[in-house]
Parts: sequence; C-alpha cells; structure tokens
Amino acid sequence: MKSARPRQANGHPPALMKDVEGLVRQALFDAMLNAGSPAASDQPALTVERGRTPTAPERLAGNQPGGAARAQARAMYERCLTHYRNVVRAQDAALNIDDVGAAVAHFVTANMQALHPVTVTPAMLLRLERQLGGIVQRSASWSTASARERQFYFEQMAILAVLISESTALAARQGAAAVANVQRAASRYLQQLLGMDPQALALDARGLHLSGVDHRVTAGATAA
Repeated sequence: MKSARPRQANGHPPALMKDVEGLVRQALFDAMLNAGSPAASDQPALTVERGRTPTAPERLAGNQPGGAARAQARAMYERCLTHYRNVVRAQDAALNIDDVGAAVAHFVTANMQALHPVTVTPAMLLRLERQLGGIVQRSASWSTASARERQFYFEQMAILAVLISESTALAARQGAAAVANVQRAASRYLQQLLGMDPQALALDARGLHLSGVDHRVTAGATAA
C-alpha cells in the first residue's frame, strides 16, 4: 500500500478542527497540572448518526491533481473507512452510529505507535476515547456544527487512523527509510491536532498526557 498524507479538504482546517486543536492543548496542560485527578473514563461516548453516503473520501481526494491519481486516492480512503467501520469498530454498525471519540482515539494511538513502542490495551483505548471525546464535545464549534460537518470530522479521523496504522506496518517490512517517512507523517499529524511536540507526549494507563514533567512542582509554581 502506498502511504498518503491528505490535508484537510480544500487545504484549510475547518472551524471544528481548529477549535478542537486549541481545547486539546489546554486539556493536556490541565492534565499536567492535575495529574492525580480522576480520569474522564466516565465521560459518555460522543456519537453521531451514521451518514448514508461518506463525504470525506471525495473531499480528501480533492487534494490530488485529478484523473487517475484522484480516483485512486478516493478508492483508498473509501477502503480505509470501510475497514474502520467493519473491522475496527464493527460493534457500531448495528446501532447505525459512529463514535467520534473512538475515531480520534484510534487516530492518536496509531500515530503514537508509529513514533513510540507503546502497546495499547482495551482499557487504555477506552480511557482515551472518553478523554478525547469529551474534548471534542466541549469545543464551541461542535455545538454549532451541522450533522454533515460532524460526520466529516469522524470520517477523516477514522480514515487517517487506518491509513497511518497500515503505513506503519508496511514500513516495518520495507526498512529504515520507509519507517522514517511514516514517523515524519505521524509527527505532523499529532503536531497538527495537538499543537505540541509529539515527543513531549506519553500514552499509558492514565491516557494521553505530557511526559517528563514534575507535576507537583509545576502546579506549585503556577499557583504561586
């Protein structure tokens, strides 16, 4: 499989994406200052009604020059979305919903696993789903976004989660240069979503948080 690095449709991040980016950065900073607080594991799942016709494959493929390249990209994105829904989150099909928090969590874990040797357990993934789903739901743009915009946001996260995961597996068989290419893409994706250096992040039983920081000292300094 040839890896791809799609941008947001039309080359500009939608308002929802930009709003979520800012909230993610703030939430991670808050988590750093309150490392001992309970996780958001009881946060309700953030779901959207499944759309009849996906829009993300066509919009993401619109970044290609056209012709055969665009058709090939669209087919790849459609396959990634189908794989996500039928394999990664098959449990959502009977409910006719898409879990936005789960898609963002899979996107983040796929990129983190491309950069770090981290094993994600089901409990860790559920914690991250609630953590990130709550962040998306608190964004101002989520409350005003149309059903179509919300569905596109989900589809984009789901597609990229599968794409980076498959690219990581393929690169491992192709050698160091291919691995480095995927890691650069993963770093850009996380930088774009989180607005901070991915090397400063850790993913473990606590969820996603800033690493290498003495939380007590930082919290005390901030309070002072």
